[in-house]
Amino acid sequence: MKTSFYIAVVALFVLSACAPMRYAKPPQPASNQVHAPSSYASLGSGGSVKHGKPYQVAGKWYYPLASNAQYSQVGIASWYGKKFHGRKTANGETYNMYAMTAAHTTLPMPSLVLVTNLDNGKSIKVRVNDRGPFVKGRLIDLSYAAAKALGYTKQGTARVRVQTLNAAEHDVSKQHISKPQPVKIIQQPPVKHELKMAYVQVGAFAEHNNALGVVGKLQAHLDANHPPLKVVNIGHVYRVRVGPFDLDEDAERTLSLIQNKGYAAAMIIHGEAVE
Repeated sequence: MKTSFYIAVVALFVLSACAPMRYAKPPQPASNQVHAPSSYASLGSGGSVKHGKPYQVAGKWYYPLASNAQYSQVGIASWYGKKFHGRKTANGETYNMYAMTAAHTTLPMPSLVLVTNLDNGKSIKVRVNDRGPFVKGRLIDLSYAAAKALGYTKQGTARVRVQTLNAAEHDVSKQHISKPQPVKIIQQPPVKHELKMAYVQVGAFAEHNNALGVVGKLQAHLDANHPPLKVVNIGHVYRVRVGPFDLDEDAERTLSLIQNKGYAAAMIIHGEAVE
């Protein structure tokens, strides 16, 4: 009997050690009340530097970056809060929903990033110390405090730009910050405007009728100030596009409108004018 009891205890210990930290069942707190610190300004500290090996979640592989230099992406941000408050993050810290932190699928941990809400122009600095979000079309998962600072806790998601603060050759794997080098300004010949037009691509479809159906649904949501919707046949794939736009800012506003209508995979592309 004693031998069986010890084997059972060891097995439970091994299983609990192998569980993913963010999604493991948290220990029961002494109180159900969650108290915010006196200031939301803390970026947090602690944990270990972590890049990680390729990993798989829900059948999809993720490949952590060796460096966070020059990282800049536009995408959808979500947020996570009380459900994960007090649990361990992927790099061993304790998640605090009132600290300015974030989860990202591939950036080294920790990384300091500037997150800008493209809908209202607000920007904040956050510290990436966790992995996620593992939802299609999501770029970053901010803490409750960070999402509140950017003004989208009620909406749940926002369209953001994520940029590393140490884009000037800060390689976390080498554990030092490179000394900035002087920047030489080189005058480039002007580029013909029509060679780099901005388009919003709503989606790509194998069937022409499916592409036309999307055009019909979206047409009512675009006013006369928007460039027309077009179906472009490239390599027997029918791409629904809006454009061209003279400015990326105009394309970004239209992209936000289209994504809010349910087309989360829409993106901005650049290329020659399409007839």
